[in-house]
Amino acid sequence: MFELQALPPEEAIAYFRQKGYAVGFDYRDVWQAQHQAAFTVAKAMQLDLLQDIRAEVDRALAHGTTLQDFQKQLIPTLQQKGWWGRQTRQDPLTGELRDVQLGSPRRLKVIYDTNLRTAHSEGQWERIQARKASFPYLQYDGGNSENPRLQHKAWDGLVLPVDDPFWQSHMPVKEWGCKCRVIPMTAAQLQRRGLEVGESPSVPTTPYINARTGEVQQIPAGVHPAFHYPPGGRRGSLVQHLVDKVEAAPAAVARSAIVDLVQGEAFADWYRQPAGNFPLAHLSSAIVERLGSKTSVLSLPEATLAKQLREQPNVTLDDYPRVQEAIDRGREILAADGALIYLLEEAGMVTVVKVTKAGNALMLTSLRRLSKAAARRDGEIQRLLNSAQ
Repeated sequence: MFELQALPPEEAIAYFRQKGYAVGFDYRDVWQAQHQAAFTVAKAMQLDLLQDIRAEVDRALAHGTTLQDFQKQLIPTLQQKGWWGRQTRQDPLTGELRDVQLGSPRRLKVIYDTNLRTAHSEGQWERIQARKASFPYLQYDGGNSENPRLQHKAWDGLVLPVDDPFWQSHMPVKEWGCKCRVIPMTAAQLQRRGLEVGESPSVPTTPYINARTGEVQQIPAGVHPAFHYPPGGRRGSLVQHLVDKVEAAPAAVARSAIVDLVQGEAFADWYRQPAGNFPLAHLSSAIVERLGSKTSVLSLPEATLAKQLREQPNVTLDDYPRVQEAIDRGREILAADGALIYLLEEAGMVTVVKVTKAGNALMLTSLRRLSKAAARRDGEIQRLLNSAQ
């Protein structure tokens, strides 16, 4: 006798596993479409905590772990690491000490529900796009909660073409705890069920201000601001979106976001298949002023990476997070051509970073990593070291 088992949702798993990591104190620090590129848990400020939580979410997604087992696995780990209950923590954006909720059964339920539902939704959207020639319509199914939201319930049964703009703003999930979904349908199914294609709803919007960044947006009715982003986003397509967000964010949030991007899978993907510029470091206002720039984001151009791979083969993917360290802790030298050079000596190694203003952008034009012995044999580096003393 054969036993039939549900297969893991491959598209949902692939979507979740393509994410990098992002650290944020407040849920508004990692915002909207950034969640499509990065896994984050508000106030989980250590990478090992995020890795622990993410591993259990991944297991739940791939193997159908229940909420109870998810909590049972995580609670002892989080308690052992001190991330549990109410504690006083410093907000890195404002510097104030705040009484905040860290781990709790309720928070783990929100993490479990939100990550699984959004992963399934994004996976379904991928299937919808792949099969829309055969299933060109979607029906909104909004009556799945015990107490459904009135706005969502009003759309229950609505049938629209797959490419209708409504789905760009209202493809579930669009609220915390939302259980709405869409059902792909063929023309023949519509006819058999006596359904008709409706008109795209005219949805009013309400202004919303993100108190962490100051950004003002018009949010459609039925959408929580945190979920206001179109479906189908992936890490590779979000680099420019993240750069734009970083440019608009306060310095503390911007720096943290860039560090997480460079240390995560987003940069690794770009490094393997570069296209355009990648945000590599965040510069202080003093450095920006010295360079006469209007941006604080230092980018790595595709052309510079190609030159690096050709001329500095000893510099690898893992060396690029040291650019921020060299800028933060290294000795600064003003070069004759107006560029800034940073030298950082540590653990028998010397890191050399060159930053150049090009138009309105700040570019990394050179990164070198060599042993102190090799640095002593390098006349140019010795001159730089001597001039920095």
